[in-house]
Amino acid sequence: MDDFDFIPGYSTSTAAPKLPDYQEPEKKQTRPRKKPKQQSKTSSPTLAALQTLGVWLLGLSVVMAMATVIIAMNKNITANSSQISKLDAEISQTQSENVRLTAELGSMMSADKIQEYAVSVLGMQQAERYQIHYFEDRDGDKVVVADGKLS
Repeated sequence: MDDFDFIPGYSTSTAAPKLPDYQEPEKKQTRPRKKPKQQSKTSSPTLAALQTLGVWLLGLSVVMAMATVIIAMNKNITANSSQISKLDAEISQTQSENVRLTAELGSMMSADKIQEYAVSVLGMQQAERYQIHYFEDRDGDKVVVADGKLS
């Protein structure tokens, strides 16, 4: 043996070093587990029935809540539809009133009515043909003279 055999990985021999025999560690002895206490056979179906009943009641309450929300929404939709109908009727009435007032205004503002008002109330007179003179400028401007006055 060489002096360097104590260094791991260093060996002058070509044979593989001998490893110590493997020994399994000792297993600790464990106590057997205690079995959980079994419930009596009469309480287990009762408990399962109560759990099932609880699930059904929870589901029923969710369905009832949803139905309540749907009914409330339908009530709001009906109220809004009624209000929309009233407003549509009011819009139609306002539009017909607008047409009537526009026609009335048009009849009040006719040229004949204006001329009648000017003559009867303001004392104005209609100009005669001989009182109106037309002049044209070379640049295309026109001048109208009535009774010798420029207007």
